[in-house]
Order: sequence, then C-alpha cells, then structure tokens
Amino acid sequence: MIKPERLRKGDKVAIVSLSNGMLGEKEYLHKYELGKKRLEEKFGLKVVTMPNCLKGEKYLYEHPEKRAEDLMTAFRDKSIKAIICAIGGDDTIRLLPYINYEIIRNNPKIFTGFSDTTANHFMLYKAGIVSYYGPALIPDFAEYTDMYEYTENAIRELWFEARENFEIKKCNYWTNEHGKEWWNGTKMNSQKTRLKDEKGYEVVRLELFHMELSAS
Repeated sequence: MIKPERLRKGDKVAIVSLSNGMLGEKEYLHKYELGKKRLEEKFGLKVVTMPNCLKGEKYLYEHPEKRAEDLMTAFRDKSIKAIICAIGGDDTIRLLPYINYEIIRNNPKIFTGFSDTTANHFMLYKAGIVSYYGPALIPDFAEYTDMYEYTENAIRELWFEARENFEIKKCNYWTNEHGKEWWNGTKMNSQKTRLKDEKGYEVVRLELFHMELSAS
C-alpha cells in the first residue's frame, strides 16, 4: 500500500461532494464557509473547491459522473495534496463506473471522510492507496464555535507530523446532540454538551450471518 506524503502549510486541499450534495444548498452553505475558514486559518492550507461540489443535492444525485469527475480531477492535479469529503450520504457507490484506478494509484494523496465514504475508501484500497477514515468538512471542520480539540490534534499528528506510528488515544468526552439545529445555523453560536466518557475503550464484535436463498 502506498502512503501519501504528509501535508505542509501552504498546500492545496480539495473539497469534494461524493455522496450527499447538501453542502451546496442555501441552508447549509454557511457550513462550507466555516469549514473552509478553519482549514485556512487553523492549518494554513489553501482550499480548492471542485467545480461540481456546490451544485446541490438534486444535481449531484442525478449526476454521479460529475461527482466522480471532481474526484478524478483532484487526483490528477499534482498541486493538490489532500482530498476532503463534504459529508457522507447513501449512494457514493454509484461513482464506481467512472473511477480510474490508475489515476488514483499514480497520484497518491491524503483522502478523508466517513460513513457512506467507506465505499470510496474501498476504491482507494483497490488502487493500492492508504486513506483515512476520518473527518469530513461539514461535521468536523465546520463544527459550531470551534473544532473538537481531539479531532484537531489527531489531524495535526497524522497529516502534518513526520512519524511512523500513531496511538489512537481515548477521547474523554462525547455528545448525543445531533439534531438539525446543529446543521442549519440555529445553534451557530452554541457548543454541544460534552458528556464525560465513563467506559473507555470498548470492543465491538460483529457477527456475520450467511443466508442461503432457494427458489420455491
């Protein structure tokens, strides 16, 4: 697996909407501005917004090839050093027919996102590139009042510092506030309630079941 080079201040990072196109909707556009500002001011990066990224939910749903086009363009561009997904969703799998794995393999760079973006991570895995199941623009970089320090510190350590290993430390707090008011600007000047983590690390066991279907 090829590991992308780390970031440096002044590097260009691309914003892509590979699944849900909400970033371009009027109700959430302030999240784009906030996330862009954080990337520029906190991390010293130059933000490149890909051409179709802000065209809205309807357009991007109807045109998965345009979402894929943004991704391929970002990988081809040698000046772009990282690609940050806007948010997850539920249909990024529709990009598959338009993915060029050679382009990805020949242009390794940091790629991050979570949830539905898992399918994109598998695309990079097929291309032989290490990717980061991590922060996205809307829920992380554009968190109201400020980013969580746990997230910010992890980004600095993983993407900017030259290190061989990274310890995933336990976060001491969590929140269960995830309503729409934390997305549409209603609570822009409020911080989510942080609850103390009492459990620490937990092992989650997944059971996979195989079902055999037979025609009657």
